[in-house]
Amino acid sequence: MENQQATPNNKETGNWVKFLNSSFGRFLLIGFITLLLLAPLARVIWLIKERKERAEEIKNEIRSEWGDDFNYSGIVIRVPVKTGKPQTGYLFFFPETETNNLNVVVNAKKRGIYHFPVFQCHITSKSVFTPLFSNPGIDLKHAQIGLLAQPGTHLSDIRKILIDGKPMDIEEETFSTPKQTKLFYATAPFAIDQSTTQIQVNFHYSVNGSGKIILKGHAKKNRFNMHSNWKKPSFSGNSLPDPDSFKVKNGFSCSWNMLNITQNAKKGSFTHDGTRNRASINFLENVDHYQLNERTVKYAILVILLTFTVFYLIELIGNMLIHPVHYFMIGLSLILFYVILLSFSEQFGFIVSYLVASLGILTLLSWYSWSVLRSLKFTLTVFIAISLLYCFLYVLVNLETYALIVGCIGLFIVLTAIMSFTRRLRL
Repeated sequence: MENQQATPNNKETGNWVKFLNSSFGRFLLIGFITLLLLAPLARVIWLIKERKERAEEIKNEIRSEWGDDFNYSGIVIRVPVKTGKPQTGYLFFFPETETNNLNVVVNAKKRGIYHFPVFQCHITSKSVFTPLFSNPGIDLKHAQIGLLAQPGTHLSDIRKILIDGKPMDIEEETFSTPKQTKLFYATAPFAIDQSTTQIQVNFHYSVNGSGKIILKGHAKKNRFNMHSNWKKPSFSGNSLPDPDSFKVKNGFSCSWNMLNITQNAKKGSFTHDGTRNRASINFLENVDHYQLNERTVKYAILVILLTFTVFYLIELIGNMLIHPVHYFMIGLSLILFYVILLSFSEQFGFIVSYLVASLGILTLLSWYSWSVLRSLKFTLTVFIAISLLYCFLYVLVNLETYALIVGCIGLFIVLTAIMSFTRRLRL
């Protein structure tokens, strides 16, 4: 009786094993193992995000200590004026012409394993004012000349202002107007003759910063000449460098000419935020290794599926069966690639780390393939296929504009090869 009852169970078990060993059963089994690998893959994605957030925290700390974006607002003359009320306002006179030479030296600021580009901007400014002091309430005995700056500006050096060749020290740091938060680094109050029609101002100072330099042309005619050791400039804003001035040699150099037609250099203004001319130069890395790691891990499922496909085709061609545990171990090794890549890229950069991680996983998979398949031909097939896959992945990750079309072409070729191998399959 016992033997008669056990026979159906053994038959059902045999049918189930037979189904799993069939081509379709193996296909479903590989899909199930791929789903299981989503859990450790999600952990890797979280790890990349966590390390990136930590790097952002360190970067923000460095920027708060060294300096943030540098907003250049220029040199102005500030003169008190009675507005008819108990309060006294200020008139701002902007230059007729202003020429600024900016030498930007970029270095890496390190903290632990993290490093970020910061810059020191040395500025030499020459401005010519053509004011017309016609306002009856103007107080020319307490005029000041100084630098407009944002509250976050980190001045590292500020020298004497030469006013018509006469040197004067910067003696005051205050807000430009009582109702505005823009800082004003100004000379001590001095007297200007009402008949004065032209004032020439020369100024030299240095600013620590990181991120961007934003140039604003407050004068009627503005000229900015910039030279830097930075090799990867990125420009934005509504004013771009003159094409003929842009040169790249051990860094870059370029110039801007900004014409502020609405600016009347002879008449003063109660505000200093009316300029529309703006140029922005980015001194941050366009693509860091965390972004490249994120791009790489986005293709992880594709890499796992294509690798499993190689072993699946080997099963079909070699008429052999690979244990599900072997598939799972292969999948874990492919996920380990991303952990190695992340950890090494924080120390040695993305290119070297990608080479180390890919060679390490290739060696591991080749050894494991030989141990499981016991065939030199199939082991070489795995090595060549995975090598091509990692090469294709590297090209795909580093491409920006053509990543989609290159990926589509590559997948088309791979799918054609797979369809060629599987076209004679029968149930």
